[in-house]
Amino acid sequence: MTLAERRSTPMLWVPLLLITCALVLRWLKLESPGMSLLPNFSPWLALAFTGTLVLPRALPWFVWPLAMLGINLTVLGVASALNLESLAIYVMYAALALVASRLRVRLGILQALLGVFIGSALFYLVTNTASWMVEPAYAKSLSGWAQALTIGLPGYAPTWTFFRASLLSDLGFSAMLILAFNAEARVRQLNQMPWGRQVVLG
Repeated sequence: MTLAERRSTPMLWVPLLLITCALVLRWLKLESPGMSLLPNFSPWLALAFTGTLVLPRALPWFVWPLAMLGINLTVLGVASALNLESLAIYVMYAALALVASRLRVRLGILQALLGVFIGSALFYLVTNTASWMVEPAYAKSLSGWAQALTIGLPGYAPTWTFFRASLLSDLGFSAMLILAFNAEARVRQLNQMPWGRQVVLG
């Protein structure tokens, strides 16, 4: 069985377990003040990009933004779940998952982690730009936008620290997904994700 054929093998209990864990973590972060100890520490971007790379094709790429939308609607309500900042998050998860769905079997480990790094940086840029657009405390100017991307608002932690936390969690959870994928492939004597591949687009 090739790596491409393996993607079509129905092994949905693993991704469903991961989705359940991610939903529970998201719920706890929204409902429990104590969960604010790990701001921006989340598996969602790793699931959207790396999860789409390594999990079976039977689980479509758009499950990640829809799952996030569902939990936000349940906990926050329509107004908060569908504001500009939240919409930017769903769009970024969808975009990263869609890109990953086009790159299945084409990336090695280092390329996948590089994709996570780029995706995390773009996610931070887009979502903080959305925050700058809707937050009245930010000046609607180039300097206000730069403030939103670096030091943030007075009285809060600098926004770059949130990027650091999200980048570490994105890379960490992605590495765990790849490790689990390769460990299972080794046990089943299937092709593992190599360190690098020559990327052929199209």
